[in-house]
Amino acid sequence: MPVITDIKTQIKNQEKVSVYIDGKYTFALTIAQLADIKEIRAGKDISSSQVEEYKKLSQLTKQYIRLISLIYARPRSEYELRTKLRLKKLDKEDIDELILKLQKEGYQDDLKFATWWVTSRKNSRPISSLKLRSELAGKGIKSNIAEQAISENFNQEDEHQALLKLIAKKKDRYETEEKLL
Repeated sequence: MPVITDIKTQIKNQEKVSVYIDGKYTFALTIAQLADIKEIRAGKDISSSQVEEYKKLSQLTKQYIRLISLIYARPRSEYELRTKLRLKKLDKEDIDELILKLQKEGYQDDLKFATWWVTSRKNSRPISSLKLRSELAGKGIKSNIAEQAISENFNQEDEHQALLKLIAKKKDRYETEEKLL
């Protein structure tokens, strides 16, 4: 039966520990996870099924931390996060678990994402509500959520101003080209 031979705090991440079984690195856990799991201590026998269970826990924790980093870089839709996780070849059940955890802890909410997207796009460059709907659909946002975000954060005046800016930009470009000819 495999034996836990050592548990060491990681050098690069003091919040995690590396667990060695039979002298070889096998998986990593957070210090909080280690405190919760009483059966992980040096010198203790561990079954192969337990090793696989802890490896999976380690992998899910790693992916969760990566998702948090992505969300801190900019908000993400559920669809975007699920796509990232599918690329990592995670099971549907594991993906569902990670997404649910993010949502319960308030890190992911499609309405907040859609509101952020609409506000950001409105402030960065001229855009129509039709284009916003299309972009949100591309991000996997359901139409009722997109409509709510657009109606609460984008009005006719915004669309009118966007159109005027676009016309002015195009007009200047064509006037410049005519002068060059």
